[in-house]
Amino acid sequence: MNVTLRQLRAFTGVYRTRSITRAARELGITQSAASLLIQQLESQLGVKLFDRSTRSVQPTLAANEAFLTAERMLGDALGLSRRMRDLAQARAGRVAFLASAGAASALLPLVLAKFRAAHPDIEIDMRDVAADDLVPRLVATDAEFAIGSVEGEFADMTIETLTRGRLSAIGRRTADFAARRALTWDELAQFPTIAMRRETRIRMQINQALGAQGKHLAPTYEVTLINTALAMTAQGLGLAILPATMLPADQFPTLIARPLIRPAITRPVSLLQRQGRTLSPAAQAFVAMARTVLAGQSARAATTSG
Repeated sequence: MNVTLRQLRAFTGVYRTRSITRAARELGITQSAASLLIQQLESQLGVKLFDRSTRSVQPTLAANEAFLTAERMLGDALGLSRRMRDLAQARAGRVAFLASAGAASALLPLVLAKFRAAHPDIEIDMRDVAADDLVPRLVATDAEFAIGSVEGEFADMTIETLTRGRLSAIGRRTADFAARRALTWDELAQFPTIAMRRETRIRMQINQALGAQGKHLAPTYEVTLINTALAMTAQGLGLAILPATMLPADQFPTLIARPLIRPAITRPVSLLQRQGRTLSPAAQAFVAMARTVLAGQSARAATTSG
């Protein structure tokens, strides 16, 4: 038995109006087409649904039994259609993703705020993790994508750079520091500094780049979290060595970034996706928002750092 929605619509229309003519008019079809749909449904169900005469159409007992079920089926189909339309147009749904701790604290709050304003009914599940955990967690969980800093290539993963952050000295907005356009790593050594710990990816990149030029970083303090470094810098304990994009100006309005040169080092913030996996419409909308917002933040950081 293969009952169609068109047959059910014709049946419920005739049942409510007690007229094939009126039901056909409501459905936007001809009277003969509506009559054929009823005949097909009766044949498939194996029961007579209406007693017809030249003057009236009366439902049978079988029709009375079937009407509520048919209405429910049509309601479920309409609800499914609306839900799928909302999902397709990113008006509903859920987006689950991973973010490195630095990206989650410095880059994504503005993305989240703008996305929430544009898509208030979409559920957001952001999971902030250590950068080293991005790939294994993306493989093992239901997260659709990840945003953070990674290096190299990974099997069955696509990596798209969303923005790049110039390694900078971040310090308080004093007259002397604000007057500088940049600092060399040799000049930086004259100041107390706050750097990420040796085991972090950002520190490994710094050590590798400096080591290639026979230089060595000996920070005054070492920390694990970016926000810790920024909070210490805000108290005047030293210059934080971080990408300029990791400085959220609204959270630390007294701090500014000045690029580090000789050598200049940049770190990407990337979008990671599993190959062969289609992002949900909600996730596609979020990624599009992230691309736009992060591009704008990168441009502002470059202006502020210059």
